[in-house]
Amino acid sequence: MSYSCSEFHNLLLPLTPHPLRLPAEYWIALATALLFAAHPIQTQAVTYIVQRFTSLATLFYLLALVLYLKWRLAENRSRGRSLLYGGALLSTVLAMKTKEIAFTLPLMLPLIEVIFFGFPSRKQWVRLIPFLLTLAIIPLSRSDVIESAEAGFGKGTTTISRPDYLFTQFRVVVTYLRLLLFPYHQNLDYDYPIYHSLLEPPVFFSFLFLLSLFTFSLYLLFIRLRPPHPSRLTPHSSRLMAFGILWFFLTLSIESSIIPIRDVIFEHRLYLPSVGLLLAESVLISALLERWKWMSAVVLSSLVVILSVATYERNLIWKDELTLWSDVVQKSPNKARGHNGLGVVYQNLERFDKAIQEYKTALTLNPDSASIHINLGNVYQSLGRTDDAIQEYKTALTLRPNFADAHSNLGNIYGVLGRLDEAIGEYKTALALNPDNAPAHINLGTVYKDLGRLEAAIREYQTALKLKPDFLQAHYGLGQAYERVGRTQEATREFEQALQIKSDYGPALQALKSLRQ
Repeated sequence: MSYSCSEFHNLLLPLTPHPLRLPAEYWIALATALLFAAHPIQTQAVTYIVQRFTSLATLFYLLALVLYLKWRLAENRSRGRSLLYGGALLSTVLAMKTKEIAFTLPLMLPLIEVIFFGFPSRKQWVRLIPFLLTLAIIPLSRSDVIESAEAGFGKGTTTISRPDYLFTQFRVVVTYLRLLLFPYHQNLDYDYPIYHSLLEPPVFFSFLFLLSLFTFSLYLLFIRLRPPHPSRLTPHSSRLMAFGILWFFLTLSIESSIIPIRDVIFEHRLYLPSVGLLLAESVLISALLERWKWMSAVVLSSLVVILSVATYERNLIWKDELTLWSDVVQKSPNKARGHNGLGVVYQNLERFDKAIQEYKTALTLNPDSASIHINLGNVYQSLGRTDDAIQEYKTALTLRPNFADAHSNLGNIYGVLGRLDEAIGEYKTALALNPDNAPAHINLGTVYKDLGRLEAAIREYQTALKLKPDFLQAHYGLGQAYERVGRTQEATREFEQALQIKSDYGPALQALKSLRQ
């Protein structure tokens, strides 16, 4: 069945009685928006700053759909209709350029057409073509996909095969559903098992459950109920509920299908899919509580309050790195990354004994991590345990011979020990591997300065400043080198530059005082 524009406007009106005398479409929208905003599962996408890509992509995704629907429902000759179409297309492109989860957006539009307007006519398919063409944006924006189609969106993931990732995702999606319905035991870094066969009981029963949910959504699309009916679902509400469930599956398909990603589960991946499931939940609440005028409002208000309290409590965990990584270690004690993260926190707090303990625990769980060996070596270096630090750096290089940071840190220790030729060798190796390492250029320049190779030192400091113009130590070191070669005017300028970055920087103040005497 297809709908005209005026009929579509009335599609939601028969859904339920409206306890606040709101039209049904406003009631459903309000309930969905409140549940979405209050739900603690959104904490990671909002509070974890790097996931601004997820929230921004979701913004453009939803904006594109709203503008498309406004264009679709506007009268053919209405003013500004073409602007709505152009805005929807532009929002689609912006979503695609923000994050890969937007890949499903051009596929969502035909789904909307089929569910709410009927199968698209030839004319409508022509209008959908520009949106479908945007499917090429993400593959063409990924050089790894161009170089190797096999790499797909999951390049960099070598530990999980496509079949194993798919089998594991059957369990993960069920976990996502549990988190949306009962958001407890949330975790930044889940220690999730990898499954290798569809016949493993947890995988098989999860597959059956998800298949049943998907089949139920298709049933809702074709249901034709006549009141009275115990489900209290009208054909309109059943269609909208089915759309919410299909939205969940479609928007989650990029990160929970056969495209392997290094981490099999992350809560921020629910940010966009949760819109559909919460929409279905809102429709269901309204339908089930049809006979009680105020009960829908009471249930909705109670859910929003409960979810808001849970969100507040979850954000207390995110208040600083110590509470966050302590929570991870408590919930995923057998995962090395949590212990390494907590070790970094303790190291930054100069609680070195705790840091060493966490790093050693992490290495017990993952002895082949060069990064953890580097972190442990850095703590040893801070404590003056140079032999232990050297051993950790060398172990890291055994695991990853091209680890630039390990070479650079080893050069730092050799410099402190006066083994300057060895320090130069390590710094040069580090810079050959990573020429944009500004600290390594500064450290190499300092060694050259100590050896009296002042022109070489000046070149290293200048290179560091090209990479990072506001590097305090580079300005000060360059000023010292200029002073030693008698270029006092240039030395004065560099010391003044250092003081512009940090006005109370003692070494630069003393150097300027000496020059002006």
